[in-house]
Amino acid sequence: MALAVRQAARFDRSAVSLRAGAVAAIPVVAVLAAGTLAGDTVAAVTAGAGAMLVGIAWRAGGGMPPRATMVTDTAVMGLSTFAGSASGRVVWLHLALLVVWCLAAGLIVAVGRRSAVVGSQAIIAFVVFGRFSQPLPGAAELAGLVLAGGAVQVLFSSLFGAPPALRVQRSAVAEAYRRLALVALGPDVPTGVAAAALDEAGHTLAVPTLLGDTATMPLSALVEEGRRMRLEFSALSLLLAQYARAHAASDTAVHRAMARIRLRAADALRCIAEVVQGRAPADRVQSSLEALDAALEEVELVHAHWTGSDRDSRAPRLAERIEHHAVALAGQIRAAAGLAAGVHEGRGRITVRPSLGSVSPWQSLVADFGQIRANASLQSPAGRHAVRLAVIVPATEVLSEHISLQRPYWIVVAAATVLRPDFGGTFTRGVERMAGTCVGVVLAGLVAVGLHPTGWATVALVGVLAWAAYSVFPASFAAGIVFLTAMIVFLLEAVSPSTLATATDRGIDTIVGGAIGLIGYALWPTWSSIPARQALADLVAAQREYLRAVLGVAIDGRPPAEDELRTLARRARLAWTNAEATVERSLTEPPSRRIDVEQARRVLTGLRRLVQAAHVIRLELEEGGKDDRPLPALRPLAEGVDRTLAAIAETLATGVPAKTNLPPLRALHHDLAADEAGAELDPVLLTELDEIVDAANTVAGQLGLT
Repeated sequence: MALAVRQAARFDRSAVSLRAGAVAAIPVVAVLAAGTLAGDTVAAVTAGAGAMLVGIAWRAGGGMPPRATMVTDTAVMGLSTFAGSASGRVVWLHLALLVVWCLAAGLIVAVGRRSAVVGSQAIIAFVVFGRFSQPLPGAAELAGLVLAGGAVQVLFSSLFGAPPALRVQRSAVAEAYRRLALVALGPDVPTGVAAAALDEAGHTLAVPTLLGDTATMPLSALVEEGRRMRLEFSALSLLLAQYARAHAASDTAVHRAMARIRLRAADALRCIAEVVQGRAPADRVQSSLEALDAALEEVELVHAHWTGSDRDSRAPRLAERIEHHAVALAGQIRAAAGLAAGVHEGRGRITVRPSLGSVSPWQSLVADFGQIRANASLQSPAGRHAVRLAVIVPATEVLSEHISLQRPYWIVVAAATVLRPDFGGTFTRGVERMAGTCVGVVLAGLVAVGLHPTGWATVALVGVLAWAAYSVFPASFAAGIVFLTAMIVFLLEAVSPSTLATATDRGIDTIVGGAIGLIGYALWPTWSSIPARQALADLVAAQREYLRAVLGVAIDGRPPAEDELRTLARRARLAWTNAEATVERSLTEPPSRRIDVEQARRVLTGLRRLVQAAHVIRLELEEGGKDDRPLPALRPLAEGVDRTLAAIAETLATGVPAKTNLPPLRALHHDLAADEAGAELDPVLLTELDEIVDAANTVAGQLGLT
């Protein structure tokens, strides 16, 4: 609990955005003012509530307006309003639908944090408007007002959420290149550090801007070059480690030369970031590029040394591939420098395929439904969370009917919004919501006593409070709740003028509902050992699918299906991010309830080696490192690795070692290397397969599999 309080008290000043807060607040004030002018305060407040909640779906996570999330949130809240209001008079039907809504809202957290917000707001709309039961036409009218308010928020934020000068987009791309520079400097730095920043940059570029597509084309191309560079850095790190094992000397010329290349590459990437942000002229990159070219020339001069004194026959081939990838990386950096020069002119030399790294909306939708379906089980944290919601929220709804408080639906809302799938998240969010609400109630009371706002003064005050709430939400959820609570109190003032009573009820109801949610979680908790094991199992499953596709290309001798490999690689990386975060989140729990964090980290290390080797094989296949002849001799080893990863995933998911004998991967690899067909294989491919075998066996050994 002490840790939950400390986390709730955090405030990231750098995340405060007054401009974004104003963009999100203006639609709330606009629909409220329009309804007030029309003389229909109930309609004004209803539409204002729709705009307010959709704004929270954006600002609670910060960043650029997530259009897909906001549109989905608007549609879901309209449906929830209609269902809640239309069923409000039939108690059994209302409760049955509420159970369905809670199950869906609980399962959708498996898709991500943004989706969890949509689920919570669906419950809020259902519960709140369920207390205002209407016949079907009246329920449809309420739903239409909520949809209208949400649509205004979506439209306005889409048009003005991105600064006209593309400042945010350029900053995001520049930050991605600074992360790439960190990866360049540190061979042990995970490339996921840059991948997340590249994804964020790609997301900002997906938001429409007042300057249109022409201005963003060089930025989009820079993101695509960055994705390719990330794979090259991953390949180089693994190839260098393998060369160190194969080479006779401990301090080789190749490592010294590559250290200089990495240093020059990092300098160039940082210069490109400065150029993109307009902090440096375009010719600033030239000196870094010249230094990089000099380092590459040094590589060519020492090439003979690399191959002259090696005991392992693989070393010359590894050295050759290291040089190849270094040259490819330098070419990508030069292309990025050319693109950066055209960023501020709305043009650039577009030399990469614009689809690289992208995933179609349909693919994302199919993947999301697959993720939800996979989590529809009590063994899944999302599944347990869904059941917890489906029990606690309807029970609180029934209980609130027998509590003599005004607007007792706030109790239900508080219970629903406090609950999270994990221990740390539930208690941190509970502290944030209850503490923020109490302070917000006090703030509303002080303003009401000091200013006595009425009429248009109330509309203006709602606008100021909305601006403050949306500005600070990404910096601190608790601080955002403070202003949001005061805003809701004065929003309701237009319908029911009794500010102090409304504020008091809001505070009491939130404390009661939050306590119910925390008690419910404490009675049936989900400790991190379950979600962490499942996240690791999902990671293994994603890597297994990716590796199967990569090796399938080599076995069949067909051209790589880049769209398929790109999608599978992205899924594996997202699974990695989720698994790593879930394991680290375990540290917020009592020691007796945590997963074995050290074992989990060793498993993650082994899986990182495995996916790096898969990346190298993929790059070799895409760049023509092998001819198109089928390699059926790979099939036994590929099937053995697949069976091993399946057993590892099963063991991680259940916590019990899989009852199966693992295939002898080391013997299969030895047979492949000794076989006449295998002797014709590219030495680099054999080396990467050796890495995959070693990584898979290491992970299996960590889990007690034999």
